[in-house]
Amino acid sequence: MEAVSPPEAQAWFLLNGDDETASLEHPWPAPREGDVQFVIDEALAGLSRDAQLALYQDLAEKMLAAFRALIPPEGWLYALDYHHTSYRLFPHVPFETGATLEEMTGNYNAEHFAQAQQGIHPPPFAERWPVSIHADGDPQHYFAPPDFRFVFAARYNVRNREGGGLLEVETYELRGRDLVDAVERNLPELFRRGRRSPLHE
Repeated sequence: MEAVSPPEAQAWFLLNGDDETASLEHPWPAPREGDVQFVIDEALAGLSRDAQLALYQDLAEKMLAAFRALIPPEGWLYALDYHHTSYRLFPHVPFETGATLEEMTGNYNAEHFAQAQQGIHPPPFAERWPVSIHADGDPQHYFAPPDFRFVFAARYNVRNREGGGLLEVETYELRGRDLVDAVERNLPELFRRGRRSPLHE
């Protein structure tokens, strides 16, 4: 009889029904002393596509490390998106192993993007983050453990630039002292380029 290999561990599980509704309606922790936000706007202006994706890849790797430092080996996080599908994420499952830049960021690199603009279909790839860790054009999505003792939120909006034109703005919110400390021990380069400020409602 042929041996059957056990199924590979899975990192992402779909949320649906009452579980999804309850998690999306769960109250966030009120801002506490030490909670912070990082606002990224002008820092991305003028960067090449690949340079911007490299910042997102660095963010993904460092936030995953922070989640692994805060969540026990069998633990999980909500990965919640009000406008798209939500998940449970088991961060200790090495879903990022061997990922390309495109797979880690969910975006084509400069070469592939240029091909797409010319009507050439670039090679497909499988996103490693069904709910992106960076703002990714969404109004808001966030990650939190089931007790919501900390929250990492990514927000995107567009505002008018002084002097005319539009400016894309990404805001990253860290609630919970443990999360803030874990992130600031190995701060993502994207955050270094933004403005850090205390978090207020």
